[in-house]
Amino acid sequence: MTEPAFPHPAHVSAEDYAEVIAGRAEAAEAAAEEPKEPVAEVIDLDADGVPVRLYRPEGAWGTLLYLHGGGFVFGGLVTHDGFIRRLANRTGWAVLAVDYRLAPEHPYPAAVEDTETAAAWWAREAASFGLTGPTVPIGDSAGAALAQGLTLRHRGEFRAQILVYPFLDPSCASYDQAIDAPDLDLEACRWFWAMYVADPAHTAEVDLDPFQAPSYAGQPNTFVQFAETDVLVPTGRALIERLRGDGVMVIERTYPGVGHGYWRRTDNDQAEPSLRDIAAFLDGSLNPEPAPAGDGAR
Repeated sequence: MTEPAFPHPAHVSAEDYAEVIAGRAEAAEAAAEEPKEPVAEVIDLDADGVPVRLYRPEGAWGTLLYLHGGGFVFGGLVTHDGFIRRLANRTGWAVLAVDYRLAPEHPYPAAVEDTETAAAWWAREAASFGLTGPTVPIGDSAGAALAQGLTLRHRGEFRAQILVYPFLDPSCASYDQAIDAPDLDLEACRWFWAMYVADPAHTAEVDLDPFQAPSYAGQPNTFVQFAETDVLVPTGRALIERLRGDGVMVIERTYPGVGHGYWRRTDNDQAEPSLRDIAAFLDGSLNPEPAPAGDGAR
């Protein structure tokens, strides 16, 4: 692999950084080919120095504070634009997409800091855009970790959160070791964490890994979505068990026959059902599934 013609961050190799640059270029090229639905209003804004983009469908009242996935390394307003438009249109909620800084150039805690800055800015400014309803953090993969961290720092301030195959646990010990040829394999997971965490001393910090929180009491109602063939399923289920153990209402859904990343793609038959479920969760019509016999319904 050709090394990039500019310095790479000190905590990663030139080879790994070249992989980052190539992956971003490939993702941007793919995004350029993706169909993009019209949304009533799309505005680029500055949230106290953090780039954000507001997608507002007709009649929107509340806001989804969207934190994208990509292992803290990939993704942004360009790559996720097509998906965010679908999210706004399917839910009827405005979406404020946060273009947080990416690793490895900006390792932890940059993404956490940008999430915090954008959320605080929106709390002050939402009403000036005519959006007086609730703000609900939502994130997929690494974005779900950022969303969970945000609600932990601000217990009682959000009425709900939506976590899609959350990417937690930098040790990777809780991941499914037995899935055959997953879309996101264990080696890739370890690589993403290595790009994000420049100093291993941070790995026990809740802001880096919300899975380390000693308590989840006071967390908002939570909807967790899983892909059936994702290595992150056991980690997410452990999170759900702890949330419920601390009295948090959790609804979970597993989407069959799909792997990590299905949520924002259009090449599968589960992306649209998952978006419909999010809309139903937001309007209060998505009910918990009955607990299997013998499992002890809460």
